[in-house]
Amino acid sequence: MDIVVQREALLKPLQAVSGVVEKKQTLPILSNVLLTIKDGNLLLTGTDLEIELVGFVRIEAQTADGATTVSARKLFDICRTLPEGSSLRLSLEKSYLVVRAGESCFMLNTLPAQDFPNLEDSDYPAQFAIKQSHLKNLLTKTYFAMGQQDVRHYLNGAFLDISQQSIKCVAADGHRLALATLQDENIGSIEAKVILPRKSVLELIRLLGSDNDNDVTILIGDGRFRIVTSDYIFTSKLINAQYPDYNRLIPKGSTIAMGDREVIKQALTRASILSNEKFRGVRFQLEPSKLRITANNSDQEQAEEALALEYTGNSMEIGFNVAYLLDVVSAITTKMIRCVFTSPNDGVLIEPAESDHSIYVVMPMRL
Repeated sequence: MDIVVQREALLKPLQAVSGVVEKKQTLPILSNVLLTIKDGNLLLTGTDLEIELVGFVRIEAQTADGATTVSARKLFDICRTLPEGSSLRLSLEKSYLVVRAGESCFMLNTLPAQDFPNLEDSDYPAQFAIKQSHLKNLLTKTYFAMGQQDVRHYLNGAFLDISQQSIKCVAADGHRLALATLQDENIGSIEAKVILPRKSVLELIRLLGSDNDNDVTILIGDGRFRIVTSDYIFTSKLINAQYPDYNRLIPKGSTIAMGDREVIKQALTRASILSNEKFRGVRFQLEPSKLRITANNSDQEQAEEALALEYTGNSMEIGFNVAYLLDVVSAITTKMIRCVFTSPNDGVLIEPAESDHSIYVVMPMRL
């Protein structure tokens, strides 16, 4: 291997691939990035055996072919600290990758490319393309409700329910639920139900551009999920489990309250300051045209907020985890939000007043 690449062309994909590589590995080669040359591009591959990410870097000049693996972190740190506009020459010399840039020279240990593990190739019978920004928006509206290290492993990810020219993305952790829907005729007649692991969802949100209207190709195979863009190929194993019927978790109440999202968000933010640090509870006291929010902690400190609501139902008192509520009002982007209450013992349904195809459920807590 003997090639020349530009620092800026190498830095971004190398940073993305380094994010997939786990910091602590039982196999030393898993902390490395695989460097291969194909069709005038340098391919950077990183994996943790569950996720694989391949990034493309255009080669400026090439005098020798080859492949090797080198520490992802060290190579990234070298590129990051080199001056802007640097031209890098990467050459394989014996068991070292030599990186030259101007008067700088670095010799990095390598491990054989043939020892680098790759996710087995799989058939992908289901394929369709959607806009990159639409997919990111779908994941961003729901990811915060995913479980973390839940014994019900199917909750530790996002459920994609694909059918009838739409994708429903669902995340739930037993205390709350987030559901967003994307309608797109490009999906066609494809039907699939998959659970993307938590890490895969977070990596996709990091990779995808929120203002990028280029298409991404989604490929779904047996136990595999792949995203192909002009810059990356992202492959993830899927969680092999049956996701529960999320429609049963959506309350069917009829007591509706409407309020200004930003006003509610600010009131919750202030009240959260004096909420219990462990349980994060706040109390809602609903009255006609008014909502009172109170919080207190083990130091006997108390916060109280009162704000106007469009509400004509009976008085009701109900407790919530304030962090869950703040996640929801931060995910919603419309000016007004609608809250549907059933009883103090049932979850509240929260959705944008002007529908953007997303709904949220937060379960109550005892205070």
